[in-house]
Amino acid sequence: MTIDEYFSEDLADIIDVEGGQDEFFSYIFQKLKQKDYVEESFFDALKEREKDYPTGLKTHFMGVAIPHTDPQHIKKPFIFITKLKKPIQFGQMGSVDEKVEVHYTFVLGFEKGEQQLVLLQNLMAMFSDEGTMNQLSEDVSEKEMYAIVKQYYINNG
Repeated sequence: MTIDEYFSEDLADIIDVEGGQDEFFSYIFQKLKQKDYVEESFFDALKEREKDYPTGLKTHFMGVAIPHTDPQHIKKPFIFITKLKKPIQFGQMGSVDEKVEVHYTFVLGFEKGEQQLVLLQNLMAMFSDEGTMNQLSEDVSEKEMYAIVKQYYINNG
């Protein structure tokens, strides 16, 4: 499976979350559960992993986060892209107490542990791509957001 196959147009959302991470994770879980991407255990596993291993990243362009769980909570692989109308605080990756104001999340679902490293490396490269990140920072629809990310992976994956 190539990385661009993890993307699906129905897993690109622009959302308005008032209650921070818990409300965000609940929304993500409900959407993924409804589409049969995840196990019941996904919600708690996502919250726990984020608490233990924060995934917020300060890029040159905007704050992003890449929440994910272990493969046993995933039914089929995905990357769920969300643009947050109002930023949510995530812990900074590799830090105990630093926070990042996150505008985009890329929630990862992978079936095999070895897929995780490749996915993360590819996302990090995209987060450094000025053209892609500038396009994402504009006022884009879900469909446009999906197309921008998909095109990046077609060109660079």
